[in-house]
Amino acid sequence: MKKNFFAAFIFILTLLTGCNSTDNNSQQSSVQQDSAVQSQQTAESAGEGQPQAEAQQTAEQQAELPSGNTDAGFGFEALEGRVFDFSSGAGAWCTELSINSDGTFKGIYSDSDMGDTGDDYPNGTRYYCSFTGKFGNLEKVDEFTFKMKLVSLLYDDEPDKEEIIDGIRYIYSSAYGLVGGTDFLLYLPGAKLADLPEGYRGWVGYYYLESTTETELPFYGLYNLNEENGFSSHVYEQQSLAERVAMEISFAEERGAELEAQIQEASSQGDMNAAGAELFRTWDDALNTVWKLLESELDAETMETLRAEEREWIAVKDAAVEAAGQEFEGGSLQPMAEAMKAAELTKERVYELAEYAQ
Repeated sequence: MKKNFFAAFIFILTLLTGCNSTDNNSQQSSVQQDSAVQSQQTAESAGEGQPQAEAQQTAEQQAELPSGNTDAGFGFEALEGRVFDFSSGAGAWCTELSINSDGTFKGIYSDSDMGDTGDDYPNGTRYYCSFTGKFGNLEKVDEFTFKMKLVSLLYDDEPDKEEIIDGIRYIYSSAYGLVGGTDFLLYLPGAKLADLPEGYRGWVGYYYLESTTETELPFYGLYNLNEENGFSSHVYEQQSLAERVAMEISFAEERGAELEAQIQEASSQGDMNAAGAELFRTWDDALNTVWKLLESELDAETMETLRAEEREWIAVKDAAVEAAGQEFEGGSLQPMAEAMKAAELTKERVYELAEYAQ
C-alpha cells in the first residue's frame, strides 16, 4: 500500500521552500556530515519508457536547463516544486523536505504522542525538528539514477533539547531519514521497480512487486544508501484541512480493513492478538496525525477547548478498555479484547475530530 502523501505542516514547508537556506545559518546549530563513504550501490539501468505526463515534463525540463548542471543534462532544477516524504505510511511520523535548484533543501520532521503527558505538559509530547542542508556532487549513474552527497545538515534547535510550550513538551530530534547518511541516490520517474533495492522499495509501497501491476517508478525517489531509508515525492498542491484529514482517514480505513481480515483468518490466538494490537496502533496513529493537522490551523481558543475535551475522552477510553479486558482477565483473550475496544473507540474519536476540519 502506497503512502505517498504528507501529513502535518506541509503549508509551512511550502512557504519555506523558496527561501535561501543560508539566510538562517548564523542562527542555526550545525551538524556537518563529512563525505567519508564512497557509494558502492547503484540501481541498474531501467530500460525505456516513462509515464506520459512525467516523460513530457522531464523532456521539457531538460530542454531548458540553465548552466551549472551535470554533463548528463539534469540538475536539481527538475526537483523544484516537489516535496519528498519519508514516513511510517499511516502518518504517525514524517520527514518532509523540498530541494532547491542549487541543491540546498529545507524541511521538518514531526511526530507526537498525545498520551505522553505530565504535570507541566498536559497536552502531550511532540518530537520535532526544522532543518536545512545541501546536496552536492550530483553525478549520473544510469538513465534513471543519479548519485550525490549530503554536504551539510543544519538544525534550528539542537537534537535532544527539550522545552514546554503551551502545555506541550517539545523534544527536538534529528532529521529521520537523512541523519546518518552521506551517500544518496536520486531515482527518476520511469526507473524499473524490479531494479530498485528492496531497502528503497519497502519504504515507498513497492516491497511486494507481485501485489502491484505497476512496473515503473511514477515519481522522483530519494534513497539514503547508508541507512537504507527511502523518500517518495509528489508535486505540491494546496489542499484544504478537510481534504488532508479525509486522506489520513482513508489510509487508516484501508489498513484497518486489511487487519480486520487478518483477524478473521488468523489460525492462532497469538496472531489475532498481534493483528488487534496493530489495528489499534493504526487508528491511534491516525488520531495523532489528525490532531496535528487541526493544531496547525485551528485558533488557540478552539484548540484549548479541544484539549480539555481530549483529556476527558482519554480517561473514558482507558476505563472502557480496562473493563473490556476484565471479562477475560488473565486469559489469552484479554489482550485481544482490550485492543479491539481501544481500536473501536479511537476510530470513533478520529471521526469526531474530523468534524472540526469542516
